[in-house]
Amino acid sequence: MINLSIWLIYGIALVFLARWSKGHDVLLPGKVGVLIQALAYVATYVSAVALVGFSGLCYRYGLQMLLIAAGNMWLGTWFVYRFLAWPTRLWQRKLKARTPAEMLGTAADSKLFRIYLGGLSSALLIVYASAVFKGAAYMLSGVTGLSVTICLWSLILVVALSVSWGGLRGVLYTEALQGGIMLVGVLALLFATLRAVGGPIEGITSLASLDATQHATNGFTALSSGQGGLFIFSLVSVTSIGVWAQPQLIQRHFALKSPKEAKRVIPFAMLSIGIVVGGAYFAGALSRLVLGPEVKSVDSVIPLLVSRLLPKVGGQIFAIAIVSASLSTASALLHIVAAAITNDILHRRPNNLIWKALVASCAILSGIFATKNSQIIAMICTTSWTLLASAILIPYLALLIFGDNLKKLTFWGTSLSGLAPALAWYALAFAPTSQKIMNLSAPGIIGSIHPFFVGIACSMLGFGFFMTLEKAFSKIPLMDNEA
Repeated sequence: MINLSIWLIYGIALVFLARWSKGHDVLLPGKVGVLIQALAYVATYVSAVALVGFSGLCYRYGLQMLLIAAGNMWLGTWFVYRFLAWPTRLWQRKLKARTPAEMLGTAADSKLFRIYLGGLSSALLIVYASAVFKGAAYMLSGVTGLSVTICLWSLILVVALSVSWGGLRGVLYTEALQGGIMLVGVLALLFATLRAVGGPIEGITSLASLDATQHATNGFTALSSGQGGLFIFSLVSVTSIGVWAQPQLIQRHFALKSPKEAKRVIPFAMLSIGIVVGGAYFAGALSRLVLGPEVKSVDSVIPLLVSRLLPKVGGQIFAIAIVSASLSTASALLHIVAAAITNDILHRRPNNLIWKALVASCAILSGIFATKNSQIIAMICTTSWTLLASAILIPYLALLIFGDNLKKLTFWGTSLSGLAPALAWYALAFAPTSQKIMNLSAPGIIGSIHPFFVGIACSMLGFGFFMTLEKAFSKIPLMDNEA
């Protein structure tokens, strides 16, 4: 009963905070403090997939997984706020855009391109949100004893109320609170793990003495050879570079007021993500010393570690941290999906009624997807970041570098040149997915090349081709000029 009361207070606090911090525009954040922006960015960035799934993979791969944490800190955070965030804010302001899709669509002078980006984001992210909700529901069910279904729809209700009442500004404030909770939860688990293994130096030394395995081919303190090492670099790229093009994170830059403010966000965001991701991954790697080599499922590693090392109160704190990681991501996803539908697809300025109806509809649809047990849905969830990056990253960077002098054809060609090959590689060549879809794959290590690299490389080639084509067409005199 006490546990249930804690969770009830947590849900009410989120809704109240969103309502209290509500801004004038549900799609734009207004003035938001630097610390709030930093914590909100980290909370949106890091989901329970990282804290539970990737931390569990650390049990299998060892300290080499810390390369992902380093990538998240330097490429996914420092580079973003040093080079991308403020230019994004300038273009958003110049083009009077309210969403990332509108910014790119206006730059391309194409309403259809805006609809395409909004539709692609909505389709991929609403299914991704369903997986996030489902993971949080399982965690909540485990600590409260309620059924997964009750937990699922309760969490969806909390997030839907927060997003519909608070808009983007309310989402940022609730995410900042959840980011703070994530910091406390991860630190509690990290300190308990370090105490159990005798400290960081002793823990690393003990890991280094373990025999190499199939996944950690060079031991648990070194990068694996062959496919294992390529897998790690793939995760670094998708989670640290692919994040540049995620609409829910791009929109966080709309809160910036000056380049000085963007630089002030950097240390807070880097410290927070370093503790949350780096701390969780370090604990996950050391967990092999605590749990032994017999754990079969990587998804069970962190729950087992928490139950073994943390007292009941600590376990509750970490459970709230995991749910916070899920709900902060879900809030951002639900907001960007509703914004894309109303602003980019329907071209409507959302009044209070339309906005609440759309948020409710998206929340219900996400809940319905979450109740399904489909391999197709699972595949879309795991590939959404790659497909969005393949379609958006190069056009987005092209806007920041070359400005809106680029023509419609270049925007379209660059985006489709990335998306189509990435989809084809998933279906026909990338062994982990193509074997399940078409029962075939590319030979040897080629089949381990992640579709992210294929999509980005093809998108860059497409950009060069279509930009050259546009320049060639621009040199051809028009018939009416010759007359």
